[in-house]
Amino acid sequence: MYKTLLMVYSWLLLIMGILGAIPGIGLGTEPIWHAVLKIILGLIGILVTFRKEKS
Repeated sequence: MYKTLLMVYSWLLLIMGILGAIPGIGLGTEPIWHAVLKIILGLIGILVTFRKEKS
């Protein structure tokens, strides 16, 4: 269950980061470093959820 929750949060972070990085979309104002950080953390979370655990 925790991987599903992590996947959902990671996708949300990724989408929010992409929307924050596009200057034409006025959904919010945030610095570009904050949007880039959201994108990076979202990608890391998605990669972690797809990683296979060692038995």
